[in-house]
Amino acid sequence: MFPGQSSRYPEMFDKLIEMDSKNRTLLERASEILQSDLSKQYSSSNPAIFGCNRDIQVGVFLANHMFLQMVEAQGIQADYSLGLSLGEWNHLVHIGALSFKDALLAVERRGQAYDAGPRGAMASFFPTSLEDLEPIIKEARKLGNLEAVNLNSPRQHVLAGDYAALEKAIQLADDELYIEGVIIERQVPMHASMFAPVGEQFRSYLKEIPFQTPHIPYLPNRLGRTVDQANPETLVDMLATHVHKPVLWRASVDFLMAHYPDAMLVEVGPKAVLYNLLDRKWHKGVKKFKTDSREDTAAHLQSVVESIQAQLLTQSQPTTSDTLRA
Repeated sequence: MFPGQSSRYPEMFDKLIEMDSKNRTLLERASEILQSDLSKQYSSSNPAIFGCNRDIQVGVFLANHMFLQMVEAQGIQADYSLGLSLGEWNHLVHIGALSFKDALLAVERRGQAYDAGPRGAMASFFPTSLEDLEPIIKEARKLGNLEAVNLNSPRQHVLAGDYAALEKAIQLADDELYIEGVIIERQVPMHASMFAPVGEQFRSYLKEIPFQTPHIPYLPNRLGRTVDQANPETLVDMLATHVHKPVLWRASVDFLMAHYPDAMLVEVGPKAVLYNLLDRKWHKGVKKFKTDSREDTAAHLQSVVESIQAQLLTQSQPTTSDTLRA
């Protein structure tokens, strides 16, 4: 599971480079591709490390890829993958639909398009159901655009839209549901319909990308299920509309677990957002792991690899006839 752009912190690249010198090499390669000094940009001493959406998207994409390379270097190979929002680009690389270079260039262009898009904000609401949020959204819309854009779990949802409407929703959630809405993005109303012009602008760039037929099923946020025919036309449409349509993360995880109830779910990236979404009320007892840690991340990652390897020895592997169907 590859996380989205909220999974970041200033020290993450310092830590990743200290853990493995190959991560420094990857950062240097990315600098050459983007013709930008990313070592300087992503230094924890840089006060503008995540100063714009372009820098956020490129940074999280690279951090996710570094964690993936470290896990795979230990012999762990995933049969399936999926990514939340931005994390879908790491998913595309993992399944073989896109090269690392082309994905990195696309993520930079995506971030630049977001920076040029309509202004707005996003807030996370937990713990609450979408049904309980709907009357709040309806009332707050009197002050501007507002939509549920991330359906992340049965009890966690993200709203996005105009500032005034979102602030009203936060107030109403506090007054009526006794929960605190937390602002997670103050500039970009991602996945909201007001971002449709950004999606269409990005579509023209997507049509130029040399997509390949993936060797692992494609599980897009837009559908919450796999796509049987992941041809370039389908990929372009999924990724263009992904910009201004809701993220169906809950449906994606439910779909995967319905087909493989014994699957191990590993968050591959900074922090533990996706790991924490899988709580006692959603897929209780699922085997879940996170690659990052607040303490000694290198030791933690090694323990995760050993735990996964031990689990693999005790459970049967999927056969070549096992496939996910849309």
